[in-house]
Amino acid sequence: MRKELFGVFDDYDGLTALRDPDSFDRICSSDSLSVGIRDSDLGAPHRSAAYEDETGCCVIWGEVYLPESVSRPARWVLDRYRSEGRSGLSALNGSYLVAIATEGTAAVYTDPIRSWECFYTDRADSRVFGTDAARVCRMSSKLSIDPDSLLELAHLSVVLDDRTLFEDVSRTPFDGVLRPNSVERLDRFVYRPREFDYAGELAARLERALTRRTTLRGTKGLLLGAGYDSRTLLAGIPEIECCYTVGSEDSSEVRVAKKLAAQYDATHQTLGVDGSYFTTDIDTVRYTNGIGESIHIHQRGIEEVADTDVMYHGWAIDSLLKEFFVQKKRVGAFGKSVKLSSLATQPDALSFLTRKKLGIMPDSPTLLAECASVSEPEEILEARLEDELERCRARCTRSHDLPSVFGIKNLPSKSFRMHLFDQFTESFICADSELIDWHLSTPPEYRSTETFLAAIQQLDSNILRYRPPDRPRTSSVVNQIEGFLRRNLPLTAFDPPWPDRRSLYSTYDLDRTLLPQSPALHPCSVRLKLRVHDVETWLAALADETVLTPEEIVCPPDSKRVLLRETASP
Repeated sequence: MRKELFGVFDDYDGLTALRDPDSFDRICSSDSLSVGIRDSDLGAPHRSAAYEDETGCCVIWGEVYLPESVSRPARWVLDRYRSEGRSGLSALNGSYLVAIATEGTAAVYTDPIRSWECFYTDRADSRVFGTDAARVCRMSSKLSIDPDSLLELAHLSVVLDDRTLFEDVSRTPFDGVLRPNSVERLDRFVYRPREFDYAGELAARLERALTRRTTLRGTKGLLLGAGYDSRTLLAGIPEIECCYTVGSEDSSEVRVAKKLAAQYDATHQTLGVDGSYFTTDIDTVRYTNGIGESIHIHQRGIEEVADTDVMYHGWAIDSLLKEFFVQKKRVGAFGKSVKLSSLATQPDALSFLTRKKLGIMPDSPTLLAECASVSEPEEILEARLEDELERCRARCTRSHDLPSVFGIKNLPSKSFRMHLFDQFTESFICADSELIDWHLSTPPEYRSTETFLAAIQQLDSNILRYRPPDRPRTSSVVNQIEGFLRRNLPLTAFDPPWPDRRSLYSTYDLDRTLLPQSPALHPCSVRLKLRVHDVETWLAALADETVLTPEEIVCPPDSKRVLLRETASP
């Protein structure tokens, strides 16, 4: 990757014994912590920063907003940490990791929603950590595949909690801290609902969050869909010059996106879709870090056509500022269920997530049943989900919030913004601390599309001039009914917002391209086959480095090489 944070809980010699110092733009070190960072935005306003002195060091990774008077952010954070301890980090606002050491204390902190992953492994002499899972994996003398993690990735699209595909490599906990010999979970992301003007306050906070992000240096672009989320940035950041939409020129998604771009005086480019959309190689799959699926990197190839420095997007707005993970009441209509605006009377987080929100592939348990340690895959998956929900429960005051904690903690689509961050100056508005506080303070019945639409119309009364093509009516229920009728009667169905996976996969005969040596997988669902290809590609690239040989990537002795059994060893 172009950008990377890599560190070790050791001194400078401990770091340079593992990595070439010339591979980083800057190294900061102390007796207990040494961190190398490679980032073209290092030192730019609101971006990665580094500082060290005779008693400590601080490296900030990502996007951070501090009081306007702060000119040297890493030094300012280190000084506050010395005087106030962990509470000194409370002024940080944005999407970040902070590696910090002073007076013999060393730690790596995530932001409240762990918007960046920090992977780590323990060597004989010290703990190693970094943002690139492959780099961290290569620091381990032996890697054993965790069959349960593999099961989760194949079946659910993401490895849950703090684990990875390997038993020997983990992740810093959600809303947590990594230390030299331990990890700690914090309590910044905890629901504390209260009464206030939900739409009005969201509008005010959105306006401030957007204004903060207008000051990023360079020409500005936006990944624009026809829905509600990304148009919010288009309306709130007048400096956006060009918009990019994935799809075909004749799709309704692109047509509406073009109208939105013109409405706000921006140019527009369409990111066309062909067989290469799924022909993912390590240049794409590396951004999954082996814990998610690459299908979320819809914008692959944008770096070849986008003439822009800064890239904005509306990722996670549906999860943090709307109702994606809120279980609503449903009633039967036309043999289907229609979602209402009120909350479910008896919320069932497990049923809600498995039926509606997770990328579950029904054929994956059968595929994985050959693994000796996964003799009952469906039962194991249910147990893993229940365990993860139980871990999330302490952050909730109401059971309706449980799916939201689960979903935000385990978002499988982080690869989307990791790719953008590596290619551009990327900005993630939903990590703004004011918006996270709004999410945690707002009862679930008001974290809704209705509240969000009321808020963004306060930003711009004309923001809904061009409605999303699949939601032409103001009533959510009417839109759902119309969508059902269009799918089941001789009417023109709404275009999906993303390219049709099945037709693309078939049109370009990707079984032959992606899985030529695995004919037994060909009858499986397209998305499952893409996950298999992701895992194979990532493991093969990992094993191809001189630090590791293929023989060093092994499954536990009581299991088989699941998913890879019909292909050449990676």
